[in-house]
Amino acid sequence: MKQVPSVRPTPQPRAFQPAVVTARGGKSGVTYRSTQAHVQYWMGADIAVEISAERLLAAYSAWSALAAGGLPSLNDLLQSEARQADADLLLYLRVDEDYLIVAQGADRARHIGRDMRGQLISQITVSVGHILKELFDTCLAHQTAISARFVSDLASDSVYWEGLFLPIRGGDRDRTRFIASYATPIDNKTDVLQMVLDRSPTGMIVAVPIGAPHGGAQDGRIILINARAKEILKFDQNGSAVNYIRDLVPWLRDVVGWTRVNLTVEGQKTRLHYRDRAGQSYLVTMESLRRFILFSVVEYSQNIAAPAAGDAPHSSGASTIGS
Repeated sequence: MKQVPSVRPTPQPRAFQPAVVTARGGKSGVTYRSTQAHVQYWMGADIAVEISAERLLAAYSAWSALAAGGLPSLNDLLQSEARQADADLLLYLRVDEDYLIVAQGADRARHIGRDMRGQLISQITVSVGHILKELFDTCLAHQTAISARFVSDLASDSVYWEGLFLPIRGGDRDRTRFIASYATPIDNKTDVLQMVLDRSPTGMIVAVPIGAPHGGAQDGRIILINARAKEILKFDQNGSAVNYIRDLVPWLRDVVGWTRVNLTVEGQKTRLHYRDRAGQSYLVTMESLRRFILFSVVEYSQNIAAPAAGDAPHSSGASTIGS
C-alpha cells in the first residue's frame, strides 16, 4: 500500500526579541533582580519606544544617524544633536576589563551629589554597578545601543533612573572603547512618596510649618495632598484655593459643609471629629512632626459625643481647624 506523506502545517512567524549576550544571559526587555538591584533593558527598535526622556531620545537619534555610516567617534557624537543630553552624561573609557569615568555632566553630578571622574566602575559598590558593566560589555562587543531603567542608591535624592548606553570610537581609526552613558531620574523621592500616598485609603495632607503669624495658631504651607484627601475634601482636579493650613478652615466649613463636634489632644496628636450636612462623620488627625505637619482624614462611623461647653464650633486656632 502506497503511503501518503503527511502534510505538516506551515510554520507561522514568531515575534521575538533580539538576544543579549551577557554573563547572565537574557533577552531584550528582561529584568535582572538581585538583592538590591533591579535593571530592565532594551535593544534595537525597542529603544525608541521605551525612552521617555526627550534629551535621551535626541541622543539616541543622533547616534543612530551617525552609526548608519559606521560607528561614530566621540568627537562626532559630542558635536551632534546628542549634545542636548551632555548634562546627563557619564563618559566611560574601557581600561582592560574595567571602565574608567573620564567625564561627567553637570546634571549627573548634581543628582549623584559628587564628582565621579577618575573612578572605575568596579569601585562603584552599589549592586547595580555589576549589571551595568555587563550591559556596557554587550554594547562594545556588539556595537549596539542599549536603553535601561534601573533602581540605584548611588544618588542621594533619586532612586529610579532611565539610562542610555552608546558605544563610540575614540577617533577616526581607534577601535571602539568608549561608552557614553546618559541617565536621568524618572522619579525622585518626592514623586515616589506622592505615588504611595495616592494609593492610601486614608486621606493625607502634608504641610511645612511656617510659624504662627500675629500670635495666632501654627500655620503651614501644604506641599502634598493625596488622591483620597482630594476626594473626601472635594478638591477639584486642577487644585483649589487651599494652599495653607489656614485655608482649610473656610474650605471645610463653607465648601465641604463640615461642623466640628469634638476634639481630643494626646501629646503631639490632635483628633478632630466632624459631621457633614448629610450626617456622615469624619475623623481628622493632626500630628506635628519634626519638620512637617501631617493630617489624616477618614470616614468615621462611631457615634460622636456632642461638644462640651466652651468648645463651640467656629472657635479659632490650628487645634480647632475647620471649626
